[in-house]
Amino acid sequence: MFSTTIIKEDQTILLWAAVLLVVALAIVLEQRYKWAAAIGSVVICIFVGLFLSNIGVLPYSNAVFSGIGDVVLLCSIPLMLFKADIVRILKNSGKLFILFHIAAIGTVVGVIAASVIFGVFANTDYLLTIISAAAVGGTVNCVAIGSVFDIPNGMLESYLVVGNFSAAAMILILRLLHNSKWVRKNLPHPHTDQFEAAMNAADSNTKGQTNAAAFWGGKEIGIKDIAIALAVTFSIVGVSSLIANWVVSLNPPTIIAQLFGSVYLIMTIITVILATVFSKFMGNIRGALELGNIGMLAWFVTIGASANLLDIIKNGALSLALLAIVIPINIIFAVIGAKLVKTTWEDAVNATCATVGGPPTAAAASVTFGWSEMVVPGILVGLWGYIIGTYFGIFAGNFLGVPALLG
Repeated sequence: MFSTTIIKEDQTILLWAAVLLVVALAIVLEQRYKWAAAIGSVVICIFVGLFLSNIGVLPYSNAVFSGIGDVVLLCSIPLMLFKADIVRILKNSGKLFILFHIAAIGTVVGVIAASVIFGVFANTDYLLTIISAAAVGGTVNCVAIGSVFDIPNGMLESYLVVGNFSAAAMILILRLLHNSKWVRKNLPHPHTDQFEAAMNAADSNTKGQTNAAAFWGGKEIGIKDIAIALAVTFSIVGVSSLIANWVVSLNPPTIIAQLFGSVYLIMTIITVILATVFSKFMGNIRGALELGNIGMLAWFVTIGASANLLDIIKNGALSLALLAIVIPINIIFAVIGAKLVKTTWEDAVNATCATVGGPPTAAAASVTFGWSEMVVPGILVGLWGYIIGTYFGIFAGNFLGVPALLG
């Protein structure tokens, strides 16, 4: 660790400037260059943050990073759930919703297999608890698990670096499968055919644009939308904190404290109820996904910057080994499931991406492959993963005997 850094811990404005500059850089790169769109803005944010802290530009920890984790991240999660209308998810995701659960079963099988193979190694139980939540929901669920179980210092940050890198690598692997003769022969791929036909017909002015730019650009967002979105999400987080603190103060059994004493789980439940009961109001708040995405990217910068390379080397190899078992089994289950329920290759990709990486990864994959009509279904089932992922992690942690933080 550096004794001093170029930007000091108490230089609040400069630290915020550095974080937001990295976020802006990642978004610009993702929308301008195909290589950046392939790996995604999340991975760019993590690795630029990691680079800046490990060469002595940014401190590993400071009040700004803590504030982003304690406030910005918390308020970003409900923003990304504003459209998590359960009725709409069940109605519009069709066979993808079924396939999502088949892929989630693949995650469980992968976790069991990884536990049998690597159970003798230290910290395997902690990492598999995180993976059980992350590879059904996403990064959001990793953070929730960190608030429920006594995860060793540095492990969660290290996993998030490796886990998100693995999610990006997974998309590249899926792209190789996407171009394989086996996939083209054995699974229908109507969205791919549609995209390839459109690309062949496109003029030279649109061929250079990345799909990320097409997805995020050109949306009308008013000041009223931003004001309502921020007011609603801060209110949800505030009420959720009161409820979670009250539950913990009752000193309930550990499992009850884990399920209802975590602000992450409470605010997820509240947001989903609001998104379902008041679906028209919540769904019409424009810009919520954009605001939530920016907040999440800012947090990813701090995750990268907070990660010491020694911690990544220490925990990263085991994390990669575990994910090297879990992710392929997840993909196999998704592909076999697609054959069983007679659905498409695009659904199989979305199911895997929604489980392993959550809504952002599912959306990024669809955007990268050019499946514009698959973006919303992927986000919807990914949101469902956010809802249930933490519960998978909690039950896995209790089964593996991981020490609880609550109760």
